[in-house]
Amino acid sequence: MNMIKVFVTGDVHIGKKYDRFADIKEDLIQSRFDCLDKAIKEAEKKNCDYFVVTGDLFDSVSNIKQTHVQKVVDILSGFGGRVLVLPGNHDYYTGEEKVWKDFVNSLDKTDHNIILITKMEPLVFDDGDEPVTFYPAYCQKKHSEENNLGWIKKSKIDRSVFNIGIAHGSISGLSPDLKNEYFLMTEQELNSIPVDAWLIGHTHIPYPTDLQEDQDMSGYTIFNAGTPEQTDLSNNTEGICFILTMDKKQRKTVVNARKFVSGSIRYFDLRLEVGEAGLDAAIEEIVKGLPDRSVVRLTVSGSVPEEEFSERGRIYERHLDRFLTYEIEDSELSERITVEKIRSEFAEIGFAANLLENLMDPKEVQMAYELIKKYQA
Repeated sequence: MNMIKVFVTGDVHIGKKYDRFADIKEDLIQSRFDCLDKAIKEAEKKNCDYFVVTGDLFDSVSNIKQTHVQKVVDILSGFGGRVLVLPGNHDYYTGEEKVWKDFVNSLDKTDHNIILITKMEPLVFDDGDEPVTFYPAYCQKKHSEENNLGWIKKSKIDRSVFNIGIAHGSISGLSPDLKNEYFLMTEQELNSIPVDAWLIGHTHIPYPTDLQEDQDMSGYTIFNAGTPEQTDLSNNTEGICFILTMDKKQRKTVVNARKFVSGSIRYFDLRLEVGEAGLDAAIEEIVKGLPDRSVVRLTVSGSVPEEEFSERGRIYERHLDRFLTYEIEDSELSERITVEKIRSEFAEIGFAANLLENLMDPKEVQMAYELIKKYQA
């Protein structure tokens, strides 16, 4: 029985600016290097044969510091097997892009086993290891209504060796691509090509979603590892990579996969409607168990007693200050209206006081109170 192991990552987005989070910008930038280094070390530890980057290693083609490119090359060269780098839609390749010129220049200065994929043709490895052919579909521009699988569909694929497809683009039904501008592929289309496994990049949410850290799972042939660390608040995942073990006996291949959690910084976009428990208890509960190295955005709505409403800034700080940074949106949070407050404010306006006191639903009271205050002003 022949066997190979492939470590899969993608959408690393080295060079992401993080200007929105100015106070922790450098920490977020460094963490992307750290998670890539963590992935390389795990691939080495698990004796993987290949380390595959499925596109968007870099966040752009022109605004990446040369020192950052060299740092990436230094990290990748720490892997003893082969490293395959596929250009994605953020770091597309035509041969003119500054980031890839810098990358190649850094490779020339480094002892490495890194291959930048720049041709739509089979990439064959048959040098004493298990024979493997990779079929790459990289990006030559940022947007496209057509994917780059066409040449692979026309290829004659030898089923006696390992065959692995690598592509960057959205997958219909799995990726948000409403305008069909990100090299859209379908699962049916991918499955119609007789390779043993597909390694896909672009979508930051991993697929399959049910892979475990401590056991291998079979039954899948399409793998989108997502990103090794979350990139922003819209991407609430752990930050993971995949490790594939592929066994071939005669012409049949079994693919087993597990996940590896590589990310250390998490992003949480939380929504909280405050109930009877109150603001302090509600926030304590919603952030319970979140790791300290998190970026948190909390949107709060509802109504709270006057004391909590006036002290809400201190309440936020008490529960959220342990995180790397946090944002609060509480324009829909208001002071809870009580009978006592109504009587004290509308003693001279009997109709308003009677109206508010006789409304049963707290939300109706709140709305009526705000409306009366508006017209009173």
